[in-house]
Amino acid sequence: MADTIFGSGAGHWVCPNDRQLALRAKLQTGWSVHTFQTEKQRKTQALSPQEHEVILEVIRKAEKLDIIEQQRIGRLVERLENMRKNAMGNGLSQCLLCGELLGLLGSTSVFCQDCKKKVCTKCGIETIGSQKRPLWLCKICSEQRE
Repeated sequence: MADTIFGSGAGHWVCPNDRQLALRAKLQTGWSVHTFQTEKQRKTQALSPQEHEVILEVIRKAEKLDIIEQQRIGRLVERLENMRKNAMGNGLSQCLLCGELLGLLGSTSVFCQDCKKKVCTKCGIETIGSQKRPLWLCKICSEQRE
């Protein structure tokens, strides 16, 4: 800290006097010795038209991918709504989706972990749960998770 005493020796920071500050103001170099250098750097670092075009192309591509993703999500939602509308059973004695009878005389049933309804093994999807155990979901709940 002793090195930075004002006005002591070469190589140390010296507070500019009023005359120097007035000269810097006339030359528009700012109050710092480094101000003009950074201004020159900023001007030389301006983006070229090719760089602008590359940046705009990346933005266009991202917008295009966003539109495609929105369309995909729209199709998934539409498909889910159609499955809900076309459900034929009650989920207790009949398969929730296809309406097939379940039980001793009917098809084998599985219990959907999400909606707690019964579905036949054709309309159920077996997945792995968070505890690495198999669990069953109806197609509606599976689509909803997706």
